[in-house]
Amino acid sequence: MEYEAAVKGPLKLKGTANKDIQKKLKKKNKEKAKNDGESSKAKEQNETPQSYKQPVVKTKAQLKFEQMKEEQQKKRILEKASKTHKQRVEEFNRHLDSLTEHFDIPKVSRGNSNATAIKDNQLTDLKESELMEIRNPLRFPDYFGVRNLFRLKDLFDAKVHYGHKEGTLHPNMKPYIFGSRLGHIIIDLDKTTELLQDALNFTAHIAYRGGIILFVSHYPQHTLTVEKAAKEAGEYAHAREWDFHLLTNSEKVYNGVTRLPDLIIMVSTLNPQMQEHTAVNDAAKMCIPTIGIVDSNSNPNLITYPVPGNDDSPTAVQLFCNLFRDAILLGKAKKSEVPSS
Repeated sequence: MEYEAAVKGPLKLKGTANKDIQKKLKKKNKEKAKNDGESSKAKEQNETPQSYKQPVVKTKAQLKFEQMKEEQQKKRILEKASKTHKQRVEEFNRHLDSLTEHFDIPKVSRGNSNATAIKDNQLTDLKESELMEIRNPLRFPDYFGVRNLFRLKDLFDAKVHYGHKEGTLHPNMKPYIFGSRLGHIIIDLDKTTELLQDALNFTAHIAYRGGIILFVSHYPQHTLTVEKAAKEAGEYAHAREWDFHLLTNSEKVYNGVTRLPDLIIMVSTLNPQMQEHTAVNDAAKMCIPTIGIVDSNSNPNLITYPVPGNDDSPTAVQLFCNLFRDAILLGKAKKSEVPSS
């Protein structure tokens, strides 16, 4: 007689066997099943559900310790804020002292509330040229408030830090690279924010002085975005194929004296064939300042204000166009506030 046991379940008999043996095995299997069911029910009854678990009770010492932590954090934040405010006040006072020494204005004591302003007679004695010099935007690091237009997180959300593959890195772009991940280059956004702020400030100054600004791009997918931003800013755009006579030989092309742009904003310094845009060399030959979004495979040497960033994704290009548009509008708005002499 042959016997065989399955991996799971009760034992089974193969071949001929006595009926008594089969009955005994069936009884044993039923008893095992009953015992297993009773033990599982007992476990379920003993276990308390999650909803009936006792809540964690904190002692008074723990609560006091947490309150002390919160108070210390608040004090640190207030100390930092007060330090920055003090530094700003000191810088402003230094600037006032330099102006009073330059224009021979008697110094005013800053402690008394009644003597916080210069007298009207002293202001009237100043000439118009001196007043214009005081209002000169070049005296202030951020006269137009360009630094408030964006944050580093905005650049990250727009995927500005995405570069090309590792093998396509241009050697001159190494100072602006943070590292690489999964075979793709990551651009350092800390350096991008500083350079972008300088570029926006320069753009606002050009718009403030009534300069002509030209948006340039050769990528067909960004044509509408670039032209729309230029139109909203009241400036010009060239988002088609570039003619190499436009800047270097404009008098013969247009049969007359032409005014070249005072600033060229290049959304991408490359053409669709991944070659350097012709406008980069032409602007350098004609001494026209340029602002260029340089990707990891671009050459930033001939760009006056290079801004390292992604020049391919639509979100990044849209962000750059909106920022330059807002900077131009800020410069024009400040110009309208100045009284005409």
